[in-house]
Amino acid sequence: MLIRLIASINRFWADRPLRIKALALLLIPLPILIAATGAISHAHQNEQHARILVEEAQKVSNHIQGTLIRLLDAEASARELRAARDPSALARYSEASGTLRSFVDQLAALVAGNPVQSRRASEIRGIVEDEIAAVTTRYQNRGSSSAIDGERARVELTEMQTEEERLLEALARNAASARWHLFTVLIEIAIVGLFFQMIAGLMLSGTISGQIRALQRNARLFGLGLPGGGVHPDTSELKKLAHELGQAAVRLAHSERALRESEKRFRTLFKEAPIAYHEIDREGVVRHVNAAECAMLGRQASEIVGQYAWDLVSSRSREVVRRSILNRLAGACPTTPYECDVDCRDQSWITVEVHENLICDSRGVVTGMRSALLDVTATKMVDTALRRFEQHAQELNVKNDELLGELETAREASATKGRFLAAMSHELRTPLNGIIGLSELVFDGVAGPVSEEQQEYLGDVLASSKHLLQLVNDVLDLAKVESGKIEFVRQYVKIEPLLREVCDVLRILSDEKRISVALDAANLDTVFTDPARLKQVVYNYLSNAIKFTPPGGLIQVRARAEGDRAFRIEVEDNGPGIQESDIPRLFVDFQQIEQTRTRLGTGLGLALTKRMVESQGGAVGVRSHPGKGSVFFAVLPTEPAATSSAPTAPTELEGAGVDADIPRQTIPV
Repeated sequence: MLIRLIASINRFWADRPLRIKALALLLIPLPILIAATGAISHAHQNEQHARILVEEAQKVSNHIQGTLIRLLDAEASARELRAARDPSALARYSEASGTLRSFVDQLAALVAGNPVQSRRASEIRGIVEDEIAAVTTRYQNRGSSSAIDGERARVELTEMQTEEERLLEALARNAASARWHLFTVLIEIAIVGLFFQMIAGLMLSGTISGQIRALQRNARLFGLGLPGGGVHPDTSELKKLAHELGQAAVRLAHSERALRESEKRFRTLFKEAPIAYHEIDREGVVRHVNAAECAMLGRQASEIVGQYAWDLVSSRSREVVRRSILNRLAGACPTTPYECDVDCRDQSWITVEVHENLICDSRGVVTGMRSALLDVTATKMVDTALRRFEQHAQELNVKNDELLGELETAREASATKGRFLAAMSHELRTPLNGIIGLSELVFDGVAGPVSEEQQEYLGDVLASSKHLLQLVNDVLDLAKVESGKIEFVRQYVKIEPLLREVCDVLRILSDEKRISVALDAANLDTVFTDPARLKQVVYNYLSNAIKFTPPGGLIQVRARAEGDRAFRIEVEDNGPGIQESDIPRLFVDFQQIEQTRTRLGTGLGLALTKRMVESQGGAVGVRSHPGKGSVFFAVLPTEPAATSSAPTAPTELEGAGVDADIPRQTIPV
């Protein structure tokens, strides 16, 4: 029965919360504490009572001393009254006796609780009253007064003082004993309280210490990633703690699994990253390297891991890189990017840009360094080529400046030449016109008959003079174009009558060689251009065609629109044609190809034509097939606006060797 009761109590106790157990264990010493509190209160009251009694005894003793003093004062005033019989002495005696009576009454009141002392106080009061009454009666009867006999009173007061001192000593001993008793009670209560508190703590800790040790063991196993053992907590707090530890173990397992996966992803990223990476320890030895670096250096990972990082660098910069790496690992300098040459397995080298990051542990101590290598060989080559290009460009700029200076000088000289020739046009043409006119008069016999031989000579003079005049005219026109003095008077012109007029002017020459000249301008009616300069262009093309077309040949003159803003003039012959190598020389000043040197010419006609057409924003060109003939053409704008841009030259200009992208000048109308 007792065992079942104890077991029931244990089960009841085991199922209680930890707070209830602690509260119950704290309530065990409560009755003792209540009893101790009562004992302390009683001891404290005794100590207070003893202190009050001591204070009262001390007060009585002090009052006895005061009564003795007042008794002596009364005796002294009585003697003075007997000796002097003066009213003032009587007043002092009355005051002293009154004070003595008051002190005796107060003394009797103080010792009222002590029968022995109260009797003595009454005796002292009677003695004092008798003596004061006797002195007063003698003084009133005019007899000789006697002094107060205070001997009996002093004896009684002395005995009373002795009794009070004895009582005071006993009360002091009682007060000290009460205080000591209070102190011992406090000490005993403190010891008993600590004892019971210690027992309660041992009981409580003994209840849960084993379970806490089991939980601690499980927590250690959880931290190592191992499963925990069985725990059977007997309190709700420990059950909750065990449950929380189980949940923490689950979360720890999840976190550890996530950490492993993260580390695996990092290692995979490190190994498969497209950028070359390696890791070194504090000694500078390579511990990890990825596939990108192995591929870049053409080495196996086993050939790189275990080597010093600077052993991969070319010998000419190895020592510098070694000091740099060690200084960075020691924290002596920051990890800034730098470039170096790295040796490959095939004995070649590449230039890499190295970016470094220190690897630190949880305490912040450097344990190694991670380096990324970027191949910048191509970039360095491009930079070198760019620097050389910039150097060459600078040299070309210098040469260009020199050429521009020389070109400006040449332009100034050409302008000076043009101004000179333009100014000398009258002085050159006047004598030639006079020579030609007089020679024609003599040649025609106006001045008199001439022989055939003389007429032949005069014919040569006329031909040479006309050729010289043509040369002077061409040079002067060319000079005007170059100097900008030539003026273009643009107007709307019917194109077919203008072309027919030029053909009629040269009809004599074409008829002499039985050359047929065909005109085709049916698709073009009116153009906006300078008619005089257009006639000169067509005249130069047509006269050259007549000159180089064999007798009985055919020349075609065509005019047609070239887009919306230009028109084209073509002169086609069936002469010997022009070699492709000679075409670039056709429109150059004073240049003649070999097949034309036997014919009379200045070499300025086509050059002047080109300048006049381009000055109006147009273009010239030629197509030729040796043995079949040539086609000379000119493209001129038809826009009336002064700021109209030049038309784009036809594609056959390029095939003819004529630059189609010549800068155009806008000529004011």
